Amino acid sequence: MPRSGIACLALVAAASLGLVACGDTAEKNDYVDEVNKVTSTLQSGLTEVGSGATANSPDQAAAVFEEFAAKLGTATTDLEEITAPEDVADLQDEIVQNLRALEDEATGDAEEIRSGGAAAIAGVVAQFLTEANRIGIEIDSTIGEINSKLQG
Repeated sequence: MPRSGIACLALVAAASLGLVACGDTAEKNDYVDEVNKVTSTLQSGLTEVGSGATANSPDQAAAVFEEFAAKLGTATTDLEEITAPEDVADLQDEIVQNLRALEDEATGDAEEIRSGGAAAIAGVVAQFLTEANRIGIEIDSTIGEINSKLQG
Protein backbone atom coordinates (compact mmCIF):
# COMPACT_ATOMS: atom_id res chain seq x y z
CA MET A 1 0.00 0.00 0.00
CA PRO A 2 1.41 3.43 -0.89
CA ARG A 3 2.33 5.81 1.91
CA SER A 4 -0.61 8.02 1.09
CA GLY A 5 -2.96 5.05 1.48
CA ILE A 6 -1.54 4.24 4.90
CA ALA A 7 -1.89 7.85 6.03
CA CYS A 8 -5.42 7.92 4.69
CA LEU A 9 -6.38 4.82 6.66
CA ALA A 10 -4.97 6.43 9.79
CA LEU A 11 -7.13 9.46 9.13
CA VAL A 12 -10.22 7.31 8.65
CA ALA A 13 -9.61 5.85 12.10
CA ALA A 14 -9.05 9.27 13.65
CA ALA A 15 -11.90 11.09 11.97
CA SER A 16 -14.54 8.42 12.35
CA LEU A 17 -17.11 9.81 14.72
CA GLY A 18 -17.69 6.69 16.78
CA LEU A 19 -19.79 8.34 19.45
CA VAL A 20 -21.24 6.13 22.13
CA ALA A 21 -23.92 7.26 24.53
CA CYS A 22 -24.52 5.41 27.75
CA GLY A 23 -27.46 5.57 30.02
CA ASP A 24 -31.13 5.55 29.28
CA THR A 25 -31.50 8.92 27.64
CA ALA A 26 -33.17 8.40 24.29
CA GLU A 27 -32.24 11.93 23.16
CA LYS A 28 -28.52 11.20 23.61
CA ASN A 29 -28.76 7.87 21.82
CA ASP A 30 -30.70 9.42 18.93
CA TYR A 31 -28.10 12.19 18.68
CA VAL A 32 -25.25 9.67 18.56
CA ASP A 33 -27.02 7.62 15.89
CA GLU A 34 -27.62 10.70 13.73
CA VAL A 35 -24.01 11.91 13.99
CA ASN A 36 -22.61 8.47 13.25
CA LYS A 37 -24.85 8.17 10.18
CA VAL A 38 -23.64 11.50 8.79
CA THR A 39 -19.96 10.89 9.36
CA SER A 40 -19.87 7.33 8.06
CA THR A 41 -20.23 8.73 4.54
CA LEU A 42 -16.84 10.43 4.83
CA GLN A 43 -14.82 7.25 5.21
CA SER A 44 -15.00 6.21 1.55
CA GLY A 45 -14.08 9.72 0.45
CA LEU A 46 -10.93 9.68 2.56
CA THR A 47 -9.81 6.47 0.91
CA GLU A 48 -10.39 8.00 -2.52
CA VAL A 49 -8.27 11.06 -1.66
CA GLY A 50 -5.40 8.77 -0.67
CA SER A 51 -5.61 7.18 -4.09
CA GLY A 52 -5.40 10.60 -5.76
CA ALA A 53 -1.61 10.31 -5.79
CA THR A 54 -1.90 7.55 -8.38
CA ALA A 55 -4.28 9.45 -10.66
CA ASN A 56 -3.47 9.40 -14.37
CA SER A 57 -3.91 13.15 -14.88
CA PRO A 58 -4.11 16.41 -12.94
CA ASP A 59 -7.78 16.69 -13.89
CA GLN A 60 -8.48 13.23 -12.49
CA ALA A 61 -6.61 13.97 -9.25
CA ALA A 62 -8.32 17.35 -8.89
CA ALA A 63 -11.70 15.71 -9.43
CA VAL A 64 -11.01 13.35 -6.51
CA PHE A 65 -10.40 16.35 -4.25
CA GLU A 66 -13.47 18.17 -5.56
CA GLU A 67 -15.67 15.13 -4.95
CA PHE A 68 -14.33 14.76 -1.42
CA ALA A 69 -14.88 18.48 -0.76
CA ALA A 70 -18.49 18.04 -1.89
CA LYS A 71 -18.93 15.05 0.45
CA LEU A 72 -17.47 17.09 3.29
CA GLY A 73 -19.83 19.96 2.50
CA THR A 74 -22.85 17.69 2.51
CA ALA A 75 -21.81 15.93 5.72
CA THR A 76 -21.08 19.22 7.44
CA THR A 77 -24.44 20.69 6.46
CA ASP A 78 -26.16 17.51 7.65
CA LEU A 79 -24.26 17.70 10.95
CA GLU A 80 -25.26 21.35 11.39
CA GLU A 81 -28.90 20.33 11.04
CA ILE A 82 -28.67 17.84 13.91
CA THR A 83 -29.82 19.28 17.20
CA ALA A 84 -27.17 18.42 19.75
CA PRO A 85 -27.91 18.01 23.43
CA GLU A 86 -27.27 21.38 25.06
CA ASP A 87 -24.21 20.21 26.98
CA VAL A 88 -22.36 19.21 23.76
CA ALA A 89 -23.65 21.78 21.25
CA ASP A 90 -20.44 23.84 21.41
CA LEU A 91 -18.37 20.70 20.83
CA GLN A 92 -20.48 19.78 17.80
CA ASP A 93 -19.80 23.30 16.47
CA GLU A 94 -16.05 22.61 16.81
CA ILE A 95 -16.42 19.48 14.68
CA VAL A 96 -18.38 21.46 12.08
CA GLN A 97 -15.62 24.09 11.95
CA ASN A 98 -12.96 21.41 11.52
CA LEU A 99 -14.90 19.72 8.73
CA ARG A 100 -15.37 23.09 6.98
CA ALA A 101 -11.61 23.70 7.24
CA LEU A 102 -10.95 20.30 5.67
CA GLU A 103 -13.48 21.06 2.92
CA ASP A 104 -11.70 24.35 2.18
CA GLU A 105 -8.37 22.54 2.11
CA ALA A 106 -9.65 19.93 -0.36
CA THR A 107 -11.12 22.63 -2.61
CA GLY A 108 -7.88 24.64 -2.56
CA ASP A 109 -5.84 21.53 -3.25
CA ALA A 110 -7.95 20.69 -6.31
CA GLU A 111 -7.17 24.15 -7.67
CA GLU A 112 -3.48 23.75 -6.82
CA ILE A 113 -3.30 20.44 -8.70
CA ARG A 114 -5.02 21.93 -11.75
CA SER A 115 -2.61 24.87 -11.85
CA GLY A 116 0.52 22.87 -10.97
CA GLY A 117 0.00 19.95 -13.30
CA ALA A 118 1.11 16.37 -12.81
CA ALA A 119 4.21 17.37 -10.86
CA ALA A 120 2.03 18.87 -8.13
CA ILE A 121 -0.10 15.80 -7.44
CA ALA A 122 2.13 13.84 -5.05
CA GLY A 123 3.08 16.88 -2.99
CA VAL A 124 -0.47 18.15 -2.74
CA VAL A 125 -1.81 14.74 -1.72
CA ALA A 126 0.90 14.40 0.96
CA GLN A 127 0.23 17.91 2.25
CA PHE A 128 -3.51 17.31 2.33
CA LEU A 129 -3.17 14.03 4.20
CA THR A 130 -0.92 15.71 6.77
CA GLU A 131 -3.47 18.47 7.31
CA ALA A 132 -6.36 16.01 7.30
CA ASN A 133 -4.59 13.90 9.89
CA ARG A 134 -4.08 16.99 12.09
CA ILE A 135 -7.76 17.90 11.79
CA GLY A 136 -8.74 14.27 12.39
CA ILE A 137 -6.82 14.30 15.66
CA GLU A 138 -8.64 17.48 16.72
CA ILE A 139 -11.99 15.91 15.83
CA ASP A 140 -11.07 12.75 17.71
CA SER A 141 -10.25 14.80 20.80
CA THR A 142 -13.57 16.64 20.53
CA ILE A 143 -15.39 13.33 20.18
CA GLY A 144 -13.73 12.18 23.38
CA GLU A 145 -15.08 15.27 25.12
CA ILE A 146 -18.56 14.66 23.71
CA ASN A 147 -18.50 11.05 24.85
CA SER A 148 -17.42 12.11 28.35
CA LYS A 149 -20.28 14.60 28.61
CA LEU A 150 -22.88 12.22 27.18
CA GLN A 151 -21.82 9.39 29.46
CA GLY A 152 -21.54 11.60 32.54
